[in-house]
Amino acid sequence: MEHVIGIGGFAVSQAPADVVKTFALSTCVGLVYYCIPKHVLGMAHIQLPNSRNMRAEDEPSRFADLAPRHLLDQMIKLGVSRNQLLVSLYGGIDGTEMDVFRIGEKNIATVKATLKSLGLVYSDVDTGGHDSRTLVAYVASGIVEVIKRPMRQNTMTR
Repeated sequence: MEHVIGIGGFAVSQAPADVVKTFALSTCVGLVYYCIPKHVLGMAHIQLPNSRNMRAEDEPSRFADLAPRHLLDQMIKLGVSRNQLLVSLYGGIDGTEMDVFRIGEKNIATVKATLKSLGLVYSDVDTGGHDSRTLVAYVASGIVEVIKRPMRQNTMTR
């Protein structure tokens, strides 16, 4: 089965034939957890750095300060232990004219701080830069394919 994750969404699977995808990470961050012994994969598409002043209870995966804990909780429900997890981060492009508020940079910093508070260390990082990323993750192997596309700069003249 194919699980397509939209902005603020997440998926967790232990079915070996499943593929989990998310598209067009720019300032958003893709967070992937994989448990090798149990072949369980979880992915979240994180949009915003923090949940302050937001109604976050319905979409905890939307926020960098909540998504790592939420995804961990979902993995634990499937019998995964936190010390079995490989953690990967993707996306969070560097500030460009499209990211005047530096959301990508803030998302990455907040996810890293939240992971640290949970005692989780990320083992693979493909963040920053100026390329949008699409992720395709395979539950059977834990392999994450990263497809990069340059973000177009506004080249129009006045």
